Amino acid sequence: MNCPKCLRLIPDDAVLCCYCGKKLKADERKAARRPNGTGNVYKRGQTWTARVVDHYEHKEGKLRPVWKTKGGFKSKKAAINYLPKLMETARVEHKPLLFIEDYNRWRESYASRVSASTMAGYASAFKHLSPLHYRRIDQISAVDLQGVIDKSEARHRTKQMMKITAGLVFTYAINDDQITRNPAATIYVGESDTQHYEPLTEEELSKIEASGLEYSDYVVALCYLGHRPSEFFSFKKSDYHKDGNIHYITGGVKTEAGKTRAVTIPPHILPIIEKRLAVEETEYLFPRYDKNRKGQPVGLSKMPEQYFREFVFKPMMDKLGIVGKTVYAARHTYANKIKRASGDEKDKAGLMGHTSYDVTREYYQTTTLTEKAAITDQL
Repeated sequence: MNCPKCLRLIPDDAVLCCYCGKKLKADERKAARRPNGTGNVYKRGQTWTARVVDHYEHKEGKLRPVWKTKGGFKSKKAAINYLPKLMETARVEHKPLLFIEDYNRWRESYASRVSASTMAGYASAFKHLSPLHYRRIDQISAVDLQGVIDKSEARHRTKQMMKITAGLVFTYAINDDQITRNPAATIYVGESDTQHYEPLTEEELSKIEASGLEYSDYVVALCYLGHRPSEFFSFKKSDYHKDGNIHYITGGVKTEAGKTRAVTIPPHILPIIEKRLAVEETEYLFPRYDKNRKGQPVGLSKMPEQYFREFVFKPMMDKLGIVGKTVYAARHTYANKIKRASGDEKDKAGLMGHTSYDVTREYYQTTTLTEKAAITDQL
């Protein structure tokens, strides 16, 4: 507060001004407020009562707190000292929890299963669900959730993440015996507006392979291994393994299924991998060849994804006359290759680093007229 005489800033509980010495009356001294969320105390008759927020409920269209109290304290100090203990017991006795409380508990238990960037995506999506944060989880219906998603101005991918995040939190609450159903299961998020990565055709891939351009073997390897670019350029020689006649690479990013997957190396690119393993002076399997301004080699380092995209892949596509393809198209090219190969769908999902083949089928694989005709010709 400010001193009423000299107007300088002084502590709220000051008895006199430390600058001009003015004595302050009791009604001029502003009592210090307790931090939000820590409860408060009040006098009731001859005793003091402590209270903290137990949960929130919607009443008459407004979100109102429901308090947990403990009275009978002879002094204000005794009531204040009891507040921490009252905070500890408030939510323990009350289930179901608030949506935001279940989210925080789920986040703590789930964070170790996925990458930090994935958890950041969940956190961002959860912010868009803010109208439901302080609703009790058993009072959130599919209609409520659908309404929030429909009113959101977020893009389609964000709405998908909102549905996924809510579903994970509801599943956590089901496992904790707070609710018996998952309202997110029937939510509709609209048609996709995400970018579609057109895969490289077999003719284009053959053209790249035959070009002999610097790093062209990297593009070919990307198309035959199916890793995300960030995974691909992080691989070290120690990630390569051999079990009898089977050669494979382990590791990845994003999901638990991606981090632990082993991708077997197709015979077609085994010579590329063996050539990469023989390169000395680097631990990386697909490094960048650093050069000075005169174009002379000066060493090897980890290949930055952005550098590969801007200064390797794009110029290579322009030189070869290949239009409309991105680095990520290589992963879609791989998805189409495994689609045409015989094998169990679970194994194919494992190669892509997906927990379900539905993700592989919906977002990575394309269907051509030739493939459709091959089916209908059999009818």
